[in-house]
Amino acid sequence: MNPFPPGALDANRQGELTQAQRAAFAGLLRQRNNRATIIAALLFVVAVLFGFLAPAVVAPVWRIAIIGVALGIAVSLVLRILTGGDRAMSHDLRHGRVESVTGPITQEEESALDADSTSVQFLRVGGDRFMVTPAASAAAPRSGQVRLYYLPESRKVVNLERLTAVATATAVAQRPLQEAIVGSWRNSFAHATFTADGRVTASVMGRSSAGEWSVDAQGRLHAEIGGRAEVAAASVSDGELRISLAGKGYTLTRDA
Repeated sequence: MNPFPPGALDANRQGELTQAQRAAFAGLLRQRNNRATIIAALLFVVAVLFGFLAPAVVAPVWRIAIIGVALGIAVSLVLRILTGGDRAMSHDLRHGRVESVTGPITQEEESALDADSTSVQFLRVGGDRFMVTPAASAAAPRSGQVRLYYLPESRKVVNLERLTAVATATAVAQRPLQEAIVGSWRNSFAHATFTADGRVTASVMGRSSAGEWSVDAQGRLHAEIGGRAEVAAASVSDGELRISLAGKGYTLTRDA
C-alpha cells in the first residue's frame, strides 16, 4: 500500500483524513490491541505455570518474583486495552484532524536498542522530526521541498507531497512568521494576541498571562505563555496559526 496516497491529498490539504486513511489507522490500533492481548494471555499462562507447576524446581523467592512481574505486565496491558490503548491515536481518529509542515526534507536513521540491531527511520521537515515505517522512508524523496501531513497527537505521518518549483516559490514569497503572526488568534480553549513590538497576551482555559515573543534564526517561535518560556514550530497559512509544541499540534484561527 502506498504510504503517501495521492488520492487523499485533497482531503489532507483541507486538514481532514479520508475514510480509507481512518480505516487503515483504526486497523493499526486494533492490531496493537490484539498483540497486547496475546502477550497478556501468555504472561498469565507463565504466572499459572510458575504458581502451580514449578514450586519444586524454582526457589520460592524467584517464583514469587516471576509471578509478580508476569502478572504486573499482563494487568498493565489489559488496562491499556480497556482504557483505549494508544490514547494519542484514539484521539486523532476521533477528531480526524490533519496538520502539515512545509520545508526541505532530510532522512535520518538511528539504531534501535534491540538484539537484532534494527534501525529506526525518521523524516525531518521544516525543523520537525517524524518516525516513519521503512516503506514510508523508501517512498519519501531524499531532498527537495515537501509538505508533510501528520496526525497532531500521535505524530503519525499520513501523506507527503513534493512541492513543485511554483509551489516552492509561492511558499518563499509568503510573509515571514514574525510578520504574519501579528494579530489576534483563538480556538475553543485559548486566545492569543501578538503585537509588532514583541509583546504577547494570552488566555488559556481562563488563565491570562502576558510576556514577550520572538522568532529565532531557525524560524521557531519563542513566547512566554502562562509564565513559562516556550519554544515551538509555528506557521501561518490561510488564516490559521499552527503551532507544534512538545509533540502536540494546535491550530488557532485569526480573529475577524
